[in-house]
Amino acid sequence: MKEAQYAKREILPNINLAMEQAVIAGLLSSPDAIFDVADRLQPEMFSDQRLQFVYLAILSLVESGTGVDMLTVENEMLRKDRGLYEQLNGLSFLSEILLDVRTDAHIRIHADELVRCYTLRQLVNGLKKKETEAQLPSADVAQLLTGVEELAGSLRNGMTHASSMENAGAVAARVLEKSYQEQADREAGKVTRIYSGLYDLDALTGGLYKGELTVIAGRPSMGKSAVALWMALSMARKGKAVAFFSVEMSKEHNVIRLLSMISGIDADRLRFKGTLASDRLRLEQAQKELERLPITLEYCGSDTIDDIRGKAQLLHKQGKLEGLFIDYLNLINIIISKNQLQETTDLALGSVARKTKLMAEEMDIPVILLAQLNREVDRRQGLHFPVLSDLRNSGAIEQVADVVTFVYRAEKYNIFYDPKTKEDLHGVGLLIVAKNRNGATGIVKFRYNPAMTCLTDYDPRVI
Repeated sequence: MKEAQYAKREILPNINLAMEQAVIAGLLSSPDAIFDVADRLQPEMFSDQRLQFVYLAILSLVESGTGVDMLTVENEMLRKDRGLYEQLNGLSFLSEILLDVRTDAHIRIHADELVRCYTLRQLVNGLKKKETEAQLPSADVAQLLTGVEELAGSLRNGMTHASSMENAGAVAARVLEKSYQEQADREAGKVTRIYSGLYDLDALTGGLYKGELTVIAGRPSMGKSAVALWMALSMARKGKAVAFFSVEMSKEHNVIRLLSMISGIDADRLRFKGTLASDRLRLEQAQKELERLPITLEYCGSDTIDDIRGKAQLLHKQGKLEGLFIDYLNLINIIISKNQLQETTDLALGSVARKTKLMAEEMDIPVILLAQLNREVDRRQGLHFPVLSDLRNSGAIEQVADVVTFVYRAEKYNIFYDPKTKEDLHGVGLLIVAKNRNGATGIVKFRYNPAMTCLTDYDPRVI
């Protein structure tokens, strides 16, 4: 029976039912994949009306910010068209397909094939109409040729996503308009930029930018998580809704750090040393401040980058995401199988970095991704300054990132005085901006307390 069905599919002109089914099955098994195809795949491109109905339900859920799974899709189908839902008996008509397709690995390729088939169908239908018009005694040759050219142009635009392509002058006009508006806002006292919370870093880079991926890297225990959490807290205090997704530490551990940052109470006193009555009063005040701040915490210990992306998209749809921190790249769960093109950890992490950059662009927010450096920096002579090639399993990370900043503390290498200036380096850290695609690179200093729970701007007068 199945062989007969496949044979029938093969002779249908410009229709690939197997691909259509694979796309829907991929979306149901990996809901986050919708963000890979939604910009190119329109509902009418499905030749099978049943699959088109399912796809419409998925798009509707995404638009409303509702999570996509088998149950929510069926509920949305029922809400949209009870009669058709009952006729199909929900998603039961896809049961065999769902057993065969369990990954969205090639969903972009499948979606492109559906676009190709749809375009060919439209071309055939359009040319048939022109053929009918051409056979009329009163046919106007020039008008017919113009019509054929317009048809070809329209279909070509649909395949190449021409809506995203613009004349350079039009882009320049938009850029200048935005720049002038931001200048006017600044002169009016409005804060438009997204600041990191460290003055010298913001002075060097301009702050954090929407649509950009910033990688903060360092060796273990160098303080990259503390720097990122401090930035997130500073952004939230400026009214920016931020999310801090940690693959390494639980929400409770990160809250302990935040409470310590706000209250000034050592985290160890919270965990095991004990607190005084005065400490508890300050901690309760810190807890009340956290209640007011727009900070979302999540533990992503076993999540893939697609899981993280789905959670972030949900927050963004709800208007609760203006900046995203992911701690950290090298611990994100990656799936490498023989059926995927990702054959090494380097390639897999490069793919994660690219998807993270895509998240920044799709949601138009700054994304800050933490990463670990390899051991080569520890073997280096002298001050052990990191370089871009020290990015662990770097792959495409340094190419994809808009900004790469290293966290460096000389104390970790038992270097307590600058060999040239003899400056005391106790409690002095460096942020080394090694790459800045759209701005300056350089080194800025900051000060920190022994627990790395309080970061302040560098002041050479402080000892």
